[in-house]
Amino acid sequence: MLKLVIDQGNTQTKLALFQQKKMLKKILFNNDSQLRELENQADAVILSSVGDASDLIQVLKDEPVLLNTKTSLPIANLYESPETLGNDRIAVVVGAAKQIPKSNVLVIDAGTCITLDLLTTEGYHGGSITPGIQMRLQALNQQTEKLPLVELDVEVDLIGKNTKQCIQSGVINGVLLEIDGMINRYKSQFSDLKVLLTGGDFQLFDKGLKNSIFADPDLVLKGLNEILDYNEAIS
Repeated sequence: MLKLVIDQGNTQTKLALFQQKKMLKKILFNNDSQLRELENQADAVILSSVGDASDLIQVLKDEPVLLNTKTSLPIANLYESPETLGNDRIAVVVGAAKQIPKSNVLVIDAGTCITLDLLTTEGYHGGSITPGIQMRLQALNQQTEKLPLVELDVEVDLIGKNTKQCIQSGVINGVLLEIDGMINRYKSQFSDLKVLLTGGDFQLFDKGLKNSIFADPDLVLKGLNEILDYNEAIS
C-alpha cells in the first residue's frame, strides 16, 4: 500500500510517498501535475496545513484524510486548547512517539518558528513557541532604521567584527544558548529525557547545541504517515 503525505507549511509544501513505514520519495511541491502524478500512485492521502488548504484539496481527485482537531491520534492529546494547536506540532510528537516509544521526549522543530514540544508516557503536554532564525533576522531589519537584512551563516564567531557578523552572532549564538537552556530546564523536571530535532534549520542546531540530541529532518512527514496508518486501521 502506497501513501501520499502532504505537509503544507508556512514557507513551502512537502510531498512524500510512503510504503508502510519506509519513505520512498520526498519532493517540494512545484505544480499541480506533480501532485496529481503522486496521488495516482497512492492508495491513501493525508494532508496537513498550517493555513488554508483549499487550493491543494481542489487539485486532489479524492478526498484526503485532513489533519484537524477531529482527527483520531495514536497518542493522548493533553493540550488545553487543541483548537489552536498547529498540525505540525501534533505531527512531530506522533513521529517522536513512534521513533522513541514509551519515553520522555522533547521535540525541537527549528522552522519559521522554533517550537519545543513535550511528550511523556502520559501523552502530549505542550511546550513553547519562539521566533525562528529568519524571523529574528527579519525583525532586526524591519524594526530598525539602519540594520541590514543578513543571510544565515552556519559558521559564526562569538565576536562580530562588522555589523553583519554582529547580527549573525547575536541571533545564532543567542538562539543556541536559549534552546540549550530550555533543554536543561526540561531535563531538570523530566528524568531520562530524550531530545529530537527536526525542521528546516536543524543542521545549525545539530552542530551548535551542547546537549546530546537525535536529529531527524523528516519527523513531521513520518508523524503524518503514522496518523494516516492509525486512521486507516480504525476506519
